[in-house]
Amino acid sequence: MDVFGISPAQLTIIIGLILLSVETLLLGLSTIVLLAVGIAAIITGGLAWAGILPETFLSLVSATGIGAGIITALLWKPLKRLQQSKVEASNVHSDFMGLTFTLSSTLSAQDTPVYVKHSGIQWQLLLDPASHDQVIPAGSTVKVVSVAVGKFTVQAC
Repeated sequence: MDVFGISPAQLTIIIGLILLSVETLLLGLSTIVLLAVGIAAIITGGLAWAGILPETFLSLVSATGIGAGIITALLWKPLKRLQQSKVEASNVHSDFMGLTFTLSSTLSAQDTPVYVKHSGIQWQLLLDPASHDQVIPAGSTVKVVSVAVGKFTVQAC
């Protein structure tokens, strides 16, 4: 049964390519569903075109579904690991590095967060990991040693 002069095997491959295109170009490989179904459809279409699978609607859809399940099971852990991998924050040079100021309240790793307003932004102060167990009393001068979004990592001067 040809549709527009295209065999069911070719149509399955075309559908798989369309799904892969949508997944990569529009969604940026953010879902595994379209990726798995697209790959499975291409493989199923190729097997049907080679004569290994019958070119019936039921066999093509079934093989694509089973293939998508297998591909999902195989790719689940590697893709999950890829999503969870954290990019190490590189301590890029900032004009805030070396900035000194006086604490308005006591700073320690266990107490409630301490904030300071600088350049119109409310910054959370974090204690430098090297002095994690240290307590810096209010009125002490601290120096910024690292900068992250909305956070200054400081150490006592």
